[in-house]
Amino acid sequence: MTTLKKIKDELEAVSTVSAIVDVYQKTAYSKMINIRKDVLKTRQFLTQLADVYHTIRSSHEFFAKESGKKRGKTEEVSPVETKKGQVLVFLSANHFFYGTLILDVWSEAYEFWKSNKPDLVVVGKTGRYLAKNYGLGDKIFYFDLDDAKPEKSKIAEIINFIKKYKKVIVSHGRFETVMVQNPVMSDILGEVPTEREGKSEIKKYLFEPTPEAVMDFFETEIMASLFNQTILEHALARYATRMMSMYHASENAKKMKKEIEKSKRKLEWQELDKKQVEIFSAFQLWEKKN
Repeated sequence: MTTLKKIKDELEAVSTVSAIVDVYQKTAYSKMINIRKDVLKTRQFLTQLADVYHTIRSSHEFFAKESGKKRGKTEEVSPVETKKGQVLVFLSANHFFYGTLILDVWSEAYEFWKSNKPDLVVVGKTGRYLAKNYGLGDKIFYFDLDDAKPEKSKIAEIINFIKKYKKVIVSHGRFETVMVQNPVMSDILGEVPTEREGKSEIKKYLFEPTPEAVMDFFETEIMASLFNQTILEHALARYATRMMSMYHASENAKKMKKEIEKSKRKLEWQELDKKQVEIFSAFQLWEKKN
């Protein structure tokens, strides 16, 4: 049976949850605003930078083949060809309260993994949990990364690992609007569409000090820039999702609080009516005795 004390306890619990949700929402909003400026400012620049990289890479591979022919070799092995195949990097999170975003990103990543069987890198504790639940616990390369302040040293560890691959695909969330965050697959070193895609002309460049040194610089620096961008993109999507999740949780808490307060008033009136009936009955009994 519902008692007034129980209702008061429920009301106190909902008020506490509502206060916590409010803090989470305000924090997520503040972080979203700060990250959003950086992400949107660098999106176009890094897209163009990736296009430059692919131009240099195509020219370098062409240069390697031409050099091989001059030395009497039918094929010259490009440094790119000495790398491993492809790796899929799944960016998740270390904490919860990000709505369905992490699950949505994982769903796309898992479908890609099933079809292509790349090496799988998982970043974040929730990602490791999902991979284990899907029976992939012993098939992943795991890296931890703080949600709020990703450590530069740990990002460098991830970059040093994935730079061994020809093709690097990152599965992460992408901010579209405050209301919409989508799971996306970003190919940061492979054959991605660029502004020059479809053009057969290969421009010849003079590489100084050597083609290998230039390519190594481009791959290291551009990969670091693009990977850092995906981390920021994912963080922005996470905080936007959390803000909306906390907003809905706050609205639900308000509705629940209203219902509980309504039940509280109803029970208080019932108890008041009961006391009045008891007083009236006691008064009638006293009148009969007198």
